[in-house]
Formats: sequence, C-alpha cells, structure tokens
Amino acid sequence: RWDFLVDGLAERNRTGGGRFGGYTVRDAGATAALRYRVDEALSFQGGLKYERGQTSDVLGQVNYQLVGTPFTVRYDTTDKPLDPSRGIRLTGTVTPYPGFLGSSPGFTRANATASAYYALDEDARYVLAGRVGLGSLFGGPEDVSRIPSNYRFFAGGVGSIRGYRAQSVGPSGPFDFTFGGRSAVDASIEARIKVTDTIGIAPFLDAGGAFRDAIPPLGKTTRVSGREGGDARASAGMGLLYYTGIGPIRVDLAAPLNPRRGDKPVAVYVSIGQSF
Repeated sequence: RWDFLVDGLAERNRTGGGRFGGYTVRDAGATAALRYRVDEALSFQGGLKYERGQTSDVLGQVNYQLVGTPFTVRYDTTDKPLDPSRGIRLTGTVTPYPGFLGSSPGFTRANATASAYYALDEDARYVLAGRVGLGSLFGGPEDVSRIPSNYRFFAGGVGSIRGYRAQSVGPSGPFDFTFGGRSAVDASIEARIKVTDTIGIAPFLDAGGAFRDAIPPLGKTTRVSGREGGDARASAGMGLLYYTGIGPIRVDLAAPLNPRRGDKPVAVYVSIGQSF
C-alpha cells in the first residue's frame, strides 16, 4: 500500500500571448514523495519538492528558488477513469514553501477540486456531471509581482472556463494583460447524453474567475476586467462525443457569455476522455 514516487521537470515555456498577455517560464526541479493507499478510494501523499527558475511577464521578472513539502489527499469512488458515470472525486493539495527551508519568496499554495457524477438510468445513457475548483496562495509577499508567474492563479481554457483563451481571465494590469492572482474559483455542470451506443452530446455551462486577494470574493460583483482586482466570466457550449473502448473522443464547442474585446465567438477543444 506504500508507493515511492519521483518526478523531475525542466522546461522553457511561453503561455498565453496575444491580446491578453501571458508569461515566460524557465525552470527545473524534482519531487520525491511517499503515497499511502488506505483502500481503492482513499490515499494520502507527502514529500519534498525543489524547484529553481525564472518567470517574466508584464509585471517584470522573478528569479526564484522553492523548497516545499507538498501534501495531497485523494478520494475517488468513480466507476471509470476516463468516462465516469457514478461516484465522486475529491483532491486537495497544500504545499508550504517556507523561507527557513531556503524558499525565496516564501508562501503557501493550496488547491482543491471536487466532481460528482450521477447516472439517471441503469445503463448510464443519461449522466449529470458537476465540478468545482478552488485555489489560494497565502503567506507570501504583499506585492503579487514578486510571486513567480507560474504559481499565481489564472482562469480560462480547458479544465476551467471553456470559450476563453487559456489563462486569460484574472487580474490585469498594463495594456490589460492578465498577470494572475492569489486565488481562483471555477465550476462546471453538464449533461452527458448517449444518442447511440457510440455517439453522444454534452451541453455544458462553465463559470469562474481569478482574483488578486487570497480569498475569492464569492457572492460579490467582480466584473473588473481591465482592473487589478480580478475578473469573473461564464460560458456555454456543446460537447460532441464518439465513444471508444478506452473512453470517448470529445470535441467541445464553447462560446463566452460575457465576451471581451478580442475574444473569439466560439472556441473548439479536442480531447480524449471526458472534460472532468
């Protein structure tokens, strides 16, 4: 029931771009962890992570070194990994990067996701699926520009708010370029309907945003595009599914419900497996 996990990373990557900005990251690091599987559904994982890198965006350049202790809890009772029709999935991760271990800057990053699946019939031809995600970054420098861009929170794109360019929703600064925030929240709901044994459709709604404060301003009006506080958006669309033996091949068409200047009227996404 014990697993020893090791992974490494070295990359040079440019995200976003165009009307809504983006950032460049150059980094390298490694993580070693132990995972304890209580049973088929529940597991706990803890380890040690080291990363060194440089990010640059519209706010400037950050050179950083992080030494963290990630801790993750997972609970999964779903019936199929790529095409769940019943059960729930819960995942939460907290990673402190304390200064006394050598992190510069020091902060703590936490995120959690939850999804649920409910089949309306015995053969699971009609499935309701919902997902919510939360993230927060706290205990770090007051000036968000001192936090590496790749550790800030953004919204938009696959796994977030379909219909908007990836990482384009959130706090923005000079030239309205999105630079990310200390928190994010997003949610999706969809109905997965099998028209035939191999063809299906999935109408969906997505909503969410990213914000400068460590706690998302839930229940407040946060339409602040072009400002530094954050931004919230929503979208709607339709998924077209072709079911195979390993899972569905999926094409999603999504349209922003409150588009900004520069947003496309429809975005197209192709994936293997369900969107969540």
